[in-house]
Amino acid sequence: MSTNLESLIHAKIDGEITAEQQAQLEDLLRSDWKARRLYLELVDQHARLLQQPAVNTGRLQPTTPKRKPRRWGPSLAAAAAAIVCAFLFWPRHQVETEATSNGVAMLSQTMDARFTGTAPRSGDTLKPGRIQLAQGLAQIEFYSGATALIEGAAEIEIVSAWEARCLSGRVRVHVPPAARGFMMHAPGLKLEDLGTEFALNVKDNTSAVHVFEGEVIAHQGNEAPASLKQGMSLASANVAGISPQDFLSINELHGLVQQRDSQRFDQWQQWSLSTRKDPRLIAYYTFKHWENDRWDRLVNNFTEPRRPSRAGGAVGASWTQGRWPKKEALEFKRPGDRVRLNLDGTYQALTLACWVKVDSVDKKYNSLLLTDGYDNGEPHWQIYEDGSLMFSVMYRPAEAAKNAKYNQMYFSRPVFTADSLGRWHHLAVTYENVSGEVIQYFDGQEVGREISKLHQRGRDIVFGPCEIGNWGLPTQGHPFPIRNLNGAIDEFAIYSAALNVSEVRNLYDHGKPE
Repeated sequence: MSTNLESLIHAKIDGEITAEQQAQLEDLLRSDWKARRLYLELVDQHARLLQQPAVNTGRLQPTTPKRKPRRWGPSLAAAAAAIVCAFLFWPRHQVETEATSNGVAMLSQTMDARFTGTAPRSGDTLKPGRIQLAQGLAQIEFYSGATALIEGAAEIEIVSAWEARCLSGRVRVHVPPAARGFMMHAPGLKLEDLGTEFALNVKDNTSAVHVFEGEVIAHQGNEAPASLKQGMSLASANVAGISPQDFLSINELHGLVQQRDSQRFDQWQQWSLSTRKDPRLIAYYTFKHWENDRWDRLVNNFTEPRRPSRAGGAVGASWTQGRWPKKEALEFKRPGDRVRLNLDGTYQALTLACWVKVDSVDKKYNSLLLTDGYDNGEPHWQIYEDGSLMFSVMYRPAEAAKNAKYNQMYFSRPVFTADSLGRWHHLAVTYENVSGEVIQYFDGQEVGREISKLHQRGRDIVFGPCEIGNWGLPTQGHPFPIRNLNGAIDEFAIYSAALNVSEVRNLYDHGKPE
């Protein structure tokens, strides 16, 4: 916790806090539960020291010759708790703890797209700034409702949810009634859309526009605004007009995307047939089921050779579309949704890898794979409340109390933010019991590497009864027993070895949707 917060709390305790500091402290207590906890701890400590001055240390001196301490009395801790409770139950609209996003648009689809600089992916939120498309197609959906289809090579500057600028290249824009007034700038032109579809071509700092449907108001320098209606074009001096055939339609893009998705799915299927033969696989769930399966609840284990005893049973979770239209996944929404497993064996290393679409991180712990209970050697893999990946493994000495903290815990940096929810991501974690090193991955990139201080070399890893997407048997009296995932999982692999960086990247590259 910051030194500034502690200073504010001590100023409050000592009766020296100013009105400005009081306002700062109240803001911190409203917005941060960790701040409230520290406040309670320090106030409680102060109350105890006032009752037992002989053990005063640090900031609270045994004697204060120049100023008599303000004695709040033994009830100070209770009063502090009441104050903090008031913050806890402060009207919701006054607590600014919700995740925020600076995005004004999103990249909804791409086709053979290659970007200059940082390459966004389909589903990425876009902030104001320039996007350079070197080749291919990219569809941008503005939060106003307008849609722009860009053809490479092109450069677009996103100004806001209601405004953009085409600096070079070709762009086709569709504006529904709700986005009426959307502005598109180009060299020598400012186009105000009145609910329409138009195309723009910018080359060598000159512009040409053609209206497919509706009406556009075109502003050219000091000239009077021109109304362009369906079939009309306007071009800068000495610039040829636009032919409608010069531009790809939105429907044509959707057709190309469907074709690409089908090809990617076929490529993944061929790769999957090969990778399922890896002898290190403990279990491999592709979430494929057959329409004539009357019960519809079997989650097949596709390792080769087959191990039917490691197949899973879906409970509650619903079949849904996976990474491609022809691919299936399981959706987890309700507290009862889960996939039951029973994985035999004892291991010295592991890799857990899956494709997941998280709709919301709405609990303190959000399950990916959890063992029933939490006995020695059992791993837990979850998403923590701040959006970080959390892996842990339990090794409790026989003489230790059940509630003692002996689990080795590892956290990545936060990866699930407001801008990364609702789209497919590849997650992986590796652990081996010699070095004790845990490496966590997000979309093929390392996001965490750590060795626990509690690690002891060579202790076995076991699974036994466990669940994907939930916690089947919480430890007795646990304060956070409900941990169901809010999202969908598509392809889950469990290995008896710690895959290296290139192997994890290979899983991501062969499985990514685009």
